[in-house]
Amino acid sequence: MIAVIIKEFKQLIRDKRTVALVIALPLIVMTTFGVAYSGEIKDVPIALAIEDYGYPAKVIITRIMSHRAFYIKYVTNDMNTAKYYVEKGYVKAAIVIPDKFSDKVIYLGHAEIIDILDSGWFSIPSAVHSVLKNIVAQSISEIVTYVYSSYGFKESISIDVTPYYIRGELKIIDIVGPAVMGIMVQQVPLTLAAISIVREREKGTLEKLLTTPIGRFDLIFGKLVPYAIVGVLIGIGELLIVTYGLGAINYGNIIDITIVTFMLAIASLGLGLFISIISKNQLQAMQFSTFMMLLSYLFSGFLLPVEGIRPEARFIVYAMPIYYFYIAIGGLTLRALSLGDVFDQVIFLAIYAAITLSLSLIFMSKRLE
Repeated sequence: MIAVIIKEFKQLIRDKRTVALVIALPLIVMTTFGVAYSGEIKDVPIALAIEDYGYPAKVIITRIMSHRAFYIKYVTNDMNTAKYYVEKGYVKAAIVIPDKFSDKVIYLGHAEIIDILDSGWFSIPSAVHSVLKNIVAQSISEIVTYVYSSYGFKESISIDVTPYYIRGELKIIDIVGPAVMGIMVQQVPLTLAAISIVREREKGTLEKLLTTPIGRFDLIFGKLVPYAIVGVLIGIGELLIVTYGLGAINYGNIIDITIVTFMLAIASLGLGLFISIISKNQLQAMQFSTFMMLLSYLFSGFLLPVEGIRPEARFIVYAMPIYYFYIAIGGLTLRALSLGDVFDQVIFLAIYAAITLSLSLIFMSKRLE
């Protein structure tokens, strides 16, 4: 046994690239997470519906508009319009200053502000609600001072923040289901593709394949199609289990969902093939694949929303194909959007696939040369 232990250590040390991956990748994941996570949300896109323009309303509106947690994407004077923006996924929340808010504060000493929340985002609703409650609490003293100086009396003032959830509060499976589906659709084809080219090279069959009429383009896309089909079948199978087996909400059209799932599979395969080409052996390919799974889980926009990541580190999220899938599939299944509504995310996945497949062809040519 001691002899085998010594042999394994020697073999591991000789493979310097594998040693570097074993040591470096876990450290990179932890460092990336620590550097990227800011601990607070910033720039959450919201709509602001202002139906009252009295002084108490202006105090709160000013604080909302200057708070770094919010990015005011739309301003309207109608609550229904703000609700529509949230329903269509144009914003992640909306804040409503209701009609006669200031009069109620001044003469009744009590009023409410409404925050319209999309519970399809994992941690955004609670964060928005908490920030808004803090803003209101900080505004009370200024409003009380105004009432006392303008009307000669000092009322005990209270302002409630009332949450209104679009389509009600969702179950955990409703939110987690699409994210898990995306990770599996990405990871299985990516892993299969990651070991495909390097396995052919290790067996000595890659060069033999290329001496046949099969070209590099044919080889890459010939390997891509079966894995893409597997990825789509996995995604549809998981969707059926989550929807009919576990009772998760699904407002989406099966054709739209299939198209989005197929685009994620293609984008993942492009990345997997690129990993396969740059890897020296199957162990390294598997290590890269595991590394991508961890990064995708942390930076998919599900567990850690992009608004909770430091602005200078958000490029990590945008470099993950699953981020675009998560936005698209959430829009289809939870918000009843059509493919046209999430078409920009499909385009991003197509661009991602085009880039990774092009890099695969280029690096494969250089590797063979």
